[in-house]
Amino acid sequence: MEETLKQEILELLNENRIQDSIEIGNSKTGSIKVYVDFSKKEEAHTKLQNAIDILKNNRGQILE
Repeated sequence: MEETLKQEILELLNENRIQDSIEIGNSKTGSIKVYVDFSKKEEAHTKLQNAIDILKNNRGQILE
């Protein structure tokens, strides 16, 4: 059991080490930083689109 747990922890650490980031927006319109792995194109696209939607939908609260 301990060996399995150790392997899972190492895999999670490796996944987090590979992540890239991108910042969307600016100080005038509000911005959000998204962490993705660009080698996983579809997953990265989905995360970016979700971040853009969230930013647009909450822009009024950000700029107040």
